[in-house]
Amino acid sequence: MPTVTDANVIDLRFPTSRNLDGSDAMNPDPDYSAACLRLGTSESELAGHGFVFTIGRGNDIQADAVRAVADRLVGRDVDSLVEDPGTVNRELTWDSQLRWLGPDKGVMHMAIGAVMSAVWDLRARREGRPLWSALAALEPPEIVDLVDWTYIADFVDPGRARELLEDRRPERDARIAEFRRDGLAAYATTPGWLGYSDQKLVRLCREAVADGFTTIKLKVGADTADDRRRLGLAREAVGPDVAIAVDANQRWSVSEAIAAIGELREFDLRWVEEPTHPDDVVGHATIA
Repeated sequence: MPTVTDANVIDLRFPTSRNLDGSDAMNPDPDYSAACLRLGTSESELAGHGFVFTIGRGNDIQADAVRAVADRLVGRDVDSLVEDPGTVNRELTWDSQLRWLGPDKGVMHMAIGAVMSAVWDLRARREGRPLWSALAALEPPEIVDLVDWTYIADFVDPGRARELLEDRRPERDARIAEFRRDGLAAYATTPGWLGYSDQKLVRLCREAVADGFTTIKLKVGADTADDRRRLGLAREAVGPDVAIAVDANQRWSVSEAIAAIGELREFDLRWVEEPTHPDDVVGHATIA
C-alpha cells in the first residue's frame, strides 16, 4: 500500500497589479498568487495536488502554513487518508496546538483547505476518475461524516441531514446525466475588474458573450455613481439576455449596501456578492 512520502509547497506569484488584473474596491493592486501543494507518495505516478489563493504579500506565510499542516500526513497510509477524509479534516482542524492559530479562519483555515484538496485529489486519482465523479458517488452517510457538526448541530443534526440527503438520493443519477450533458454553469469575471478602462470593459464583455458565457460579474463598491456608469456600459455591450452580477468585496456597511443596491436595481442584478463583512450574519439578513 502506498504511503505519503513528502509534501512539496511552492510559493507561486504573478504580477497582476501591473495591469490591474484582479482589482476591486477593497484590493486595488493585487498580485494573484498561490501556495501550491504536492503530496508525493511511494508510488511515483501517484500524487495529490492542492492549492490556496492569495493576492501577493503574505503568500510566503500561507505557504509555510500549508507546509506545517501537510507535514502531518507524511508517512501516513494513502488508502486510510482517502477512505476517511472527514476524520482527516477533523484531525487537522482540531490539532491541539495549531488550532490556536485558527482553525476556521484565515491562514490556517486556508492551509487546511489546500491539504484537504490534495487528499481529495489523491482519492480521485486512486479511483481513476475525475474528482466531481468521486464526489457525486458519495452516499448520504459518507457526506454526513464529512461535516464537523460541533457548532451547527443546534440548527440541523446529523440525523436530519441524512434524511434530507436520502430524500434526494433517487434524483442523483438524473443529475449526473444532466451534468454530463450540459456541463457546469459558469460566469465570467474577466470583464469586471475595477481598474480596467471603459474600452477594455466593453471589449471583454463582448468577448465573454462570444465565448458562450450567459452571466458576467463586475466589481463594484468604490463609487456608486461610477458603478452605475460601468454597469450601463456592460449592459449595453452584452444586451438584455445576459445576466449581470456584482461583487462589492465587503466594501460597504449595511446601510451603504442597502442604498447602493437600491441605486443599481435597474440593472436586474443576478446577485450581489459580499456586500458587507462576511461575519455579519444579521447585516446580511437586513440587506436581504
